[in-house]
Formats: sequence, structure tokens, C-alpha cells
Amino acid sequence: MGKRKTAKKVQKKERPKVMGAGQFDCPSCNHAGSIKVTIMKKAKLGQCKCTVCGTSWETKITALTEPVDIYCEWIDECEKLNRPSEAPQPSQGMRQAAHDDDDDDD
Repeated sequence: MGKRKTAKKVQKKERPKVMGAGQFDCPSCNHAGSIKVTIMKKAKLGQCKCTVCGTSWETKITALTEPVDIYCEWIDECEKLNRPSEAPQPSQGMRQAAHDDDDDDD
């Protein structure tokens, strides 16, 4: 008696990665699909650049960084810069010290 034949496993072909060029909108000029994301793994840099207005931004990357991560960091940085700065509120301790100085007017 012979052994049963085993089925061969089919190897899947890997698809080439699409780097997401042209999928993002520029925060400066608002053109749709004008951002090109470049990942330089050896230099550990990621760059977003608008093909219309030329605005660019760079950040450090890791091995797991994707183009959408670089774009989101850029958008977060733009929002942080455009947010109105809030004046620091004096803490309760500082407010109490100011009142103690006023009582010494006797």
C-alpha cells in the first residue's frame, strides 16, 4: 500500500507596495491629491511634498512607518501651529501668594 499524495501549498505572489502618492490633500493650497510622500528608509526620513505649491515637510521614521503616518504627523503639526496659544492661567498657589502681599499694607 502506498501513501496518500499531499497537496502542494500555493505560494501567494506579493503585490508591490503603492506608496500613496497623490492620495492626500495639501494643507497649504487645498489641492486634492497633490501630496507626494517619499520614504527614505536608509536615511530614516519621511518627506511630504506638494506637487502644486511646493510646500514640504520632513520627519524621522521607523521601520513600521507608513505614508499615511507621515502625512498625519504633518497635519497634526500644522494644527498645532495654527491653534491660538492659550495664556497660562496662574495656579491657585500663585493667586494665594498675591493676596498675602496685599494684606501687608497696614
